[in-house]
Amino acid sequence: MTRVLTTMALCAGLTLVGCGHTQLFPVDVAADTDRNFDFTAWRTIPNAKTGQKVELGGRIVQVNSTADGVVIIVTQLPIVQQPAYGPKDGGRRSGEFAIRYNGTLNAKWLRAGNRLIVIGTTEQARVVVVDDVQRNLPSLAGRCLHVWNTGGKEIAEFPYNAGGGYEPLEEETLCTVQP
Repeated sequence: MTRVLTTMALCAGLTLVGCGHTQLFPVDVAADTDRNFDFTAWRTIPNAKTGQKVELGGRIVQVNSTADGVVIIVTQLPIVQQPAYGPKDGGRRSGEFAIRYNGTLNAKWLRAGNRLIVIGTTEQARVVVVDDVQRNLPSLAGRCLHVWNTGGKEIAEFPYNAGGGYEPLEEETLCTVQP
């Protein structure tokens, strides 16, 4: 009887652990991060909230190379828990922002349409060229990125296993020493 109860408790514990999403970012990077940041207010007055450590999700629109790294133009998307953890396109455009990332990244992570979550510090608005149009966008100094190589699809559209000829969704957390 004791073995049965122990086995049931172990299975229940493993099930509960499997239900939560994993920690995407190092603990020291994620500490003191505003996960409920008001993107709409920041987009309206981007220079009013500089120096804030925030977490935002989105879809890559384009990437511009710089001498120190890249500037990633992102359409902001809400971060959801279900059906799969990550940024989800709800059909409403909420605006775009720029991520200044000082470091090198493999080109496969920078493809237009890939989903990402960034932890970074808000900074002054940045003038960027998006689709040949000069724009003034709210900007972050990116510290860490978690990127899903979705190619424009939703994260939830990928299978949970690699069986049946499907490829699993590639994802990676990338951090820089200096934002």
